Amino acid sequence: MPILKVGPYDLDYVEAGQGPAVVLVHSSAAGYRQWQKLMEELAGRYRLIAVNLFGYGATSKWPGDRPMTLGDQASLVAAAADLDAGDVALVGHSLGAAVACEAALQLGARVRVLAAFEPILFYLLRDHREIAAYADIEGMSRNYLEFARRGDWNEVGHHFIDYWAGDGTWAATPEERKARVLPVLPPIAHEWEMLGFKGRPIAELGKIAAPVHLLRAADTNLSTKTVAALLQHAHPHWMVHELPTGGHLAPIMRPDLVNPVFAEILDETRPG
Repeated sequence: MPILKVGPYDLDYVEAGQGPAVVLVHSSAAGYRQWQKLMEELAGRYRLIAVNLFGYGATSKWPGDRPMTLGDQASLVAAAADLDAGDVALVGHSLGAAVACEAALQLGARVRVLAAFEPILFYLLRDHREIAAYADIEGMSRNYLEFARRGDWNEVGHHFIDYWAGDGTWAATPEERKARVLPVLPPIAHEWEMLGFKGRPIAELGKIAAPVHLLRAADTNLSTKTVAALLQHAHPHWMVHELPTGGHLAPIMRPDLVNPVFAEILDETRPG
């Protein structure tokens, strides 16, 4: 398990394969392990570098001396991109898709393509007065923060997992699986503060120099569906891929549907 120093922080990452570089950025409550299957499928033709964001794996926890920003998270992705001398592709899901968008702006012309599955740029819902969609995600986050303050991580898991995976999912989750999920719930408090209130105006995302592929599921949550719709409307030149099913967690729960789309996007923009 290699560790890269990024300023005062440790960045935990894993890599596999050879070829043009692809940096993979995970969702909340996941970590780089979510990309294992995709890495196995693509290692024969790409150099895959999967990072753990702040608070995941052996990457440093966010110190909390100030609010975390997308720029802070994106600096980890940029450092991972610097492991390769050439240009890079960025692939992200949820939290990771939001971070990958910011990293694409930081890296500029070094990015050859960005594939973002439902970036959770929830502040856009506030900016654009999408009241119902913002209330949908804010209600879950409010419950999360309340139970986190109490230290009741089982209830945190209940509210967070059931929101994304459907009512009753947490109760039906085997105890050994819950034991793996509970340690990755605390970083989400910083992530909500980072994504729920303010960020770049939507027009600034149009400055991403690389081709952008926006992926979404037809049966996703109202909050993520509305963010994707706002992005699509603001940036009609972005390419949109809609999966018929799988929900917001499709890259984790339905890699059989999502990974071929990621592979096609990467292959179409593969250098040389």
